[in-house]
Amino acid sequence: MNNIINCRSVGGLILLVISSITFSKANAVDLKASLAILPIHSQINENSQPKGGFVELVQAIDDEYKEGVITIKLYPFARSLQNVISGRADFHAPLIKLPHISEDTLPYTYASEKITEVAFVLYTNTAKPNLDRKNLSKYVIATMMGHSHFFPFLVREKTSIAGGIKMLSVGRIDGYIMEQEATDNFIRENKIKNIRRELYFQLDSSIVIPKGKRNKEIDDIISVALRKLKASGKLQKITNKIHLPYKEWQPSDMNW
Repeated sequence: MNNIINCRSVGGLILLVISSITFSKANAVDLKASLAILPIHSQINENSQPKGGFVELVQAIDDEYKEGVITIKLYPFARSLQNVISGRADFHAPLIKLPHISEDTLPYTYASEKITEVAFVLYTNTAKPNLDRKNLSKYVIATMMGHSHFFPFLVREKTSIAGGIKMLSVGRIDGYIMEQEATDNFIRENKIKNIRRELYFQLDSSIVIPKGKRNKEIDDIISVALRKLKASGKLQKITNKIHLPYKEWQPSDMNW
């Protein structure tokens, strides 16, 4: 009798395990990541595959997320952000979390766990006097497309970092504000000397997620994975390839 009971118990346990696995697979959630095309950080390689620090970041999140698969596609910045708003993607990276804009007014929100901090730099032309930092609205300032809402004053949007820096170098705009690494890289590669640089602000770089019924689900998936990556030290290894603290240097001092 005991043997029969034991067999039934074992059988029930097996059925329970099978049912749990089946339920888990049936409820697995695959996610679509929409990454902004950014020089160095997220771009397409010679084999038409995504590469860069933000690509590695999402791949690391995917490795931590065992219940589903995360696919990655790259888009121009503004379109990538719109993909989350329209529901064509589950999250977008990266975006700066701005203190002067309430999340209640935005058509999206941010994952609870940040990626890292990013230094945005004000680039100006050395042939002109320093700009009045307290009154930048009186100047012609530009940034990369998709970033104009970062600023509490009117800013022009340019398609690329290259276009913005070239316009600044020839004096067609008064200033250009963009994140440090990609912009500095362009200046170094092209050996541009007539550019002055200074820290504008350093803020959280975050992942954008949709508002609505799936907000908590997606936030939990991403934020839990980021916390695990942070605890293991893997996150810092990746973010060190993306953003570093502001570095003081001037192109005019370089021996180019």
